[in-house]
Amino acid sequence: MREDNTLKILFLIVLAYNIEVFINPIFMNVNIIIPFSFLTYSYFAYKDKNGFTASSSFLIGLLMDLVTGSYIGLNGLIYCMTTYVINSYKYVFRLFSYLQISIFFGIIASTYVALTHLFLNINNFSYLTLLLTLIGNTIFSFLISIARVYKPIIFKRRGI
Repeated sequence: MREDNTLKILFLIVLAYNIEVFINPIFMNVNIIIPFSFLTYSYFAYKDKNGFTASSSFLIGLLMDLVTGSYIGLNGLIYCMTTYVINSYKYVFRLFSYLQISIFFGIIASTYVALTHLFLNINNFSYLTLLLTLIGNTIFSFLISIARVYKPIIFKRRGI
């Protein structure tokens, strides 16, 4: 991965975290947590042709630990595990439909929420929140993947 590409990815992940800080309190009223920063990282790990290395994913996770103020190494370990799973199934994803890939990313995002809440919010750990988060993340991933494929006709005419 090139250095300028890495800086762009880091900037977009931090930007997604800032959006997450403002959007998640609205979704918390219905017990849904959508980790935009983690989904952004997962997208870049999925779309990278060579795949992220373990050291780069761990360093991105450490940076996210510093930005979020969580325990040092928590995001680094979760990002490493996610990178391993994504790189292991990189060629299998070509056989999957958009719905199956969306379900996969919904499960991974819900696992991220479960692990972070297991370490950070053990007193407020709720299975209802995890279930609704799984459904919300799967729907969000599916809408993003479908919006990319099925652009409205207006955008196709204008070349956007």
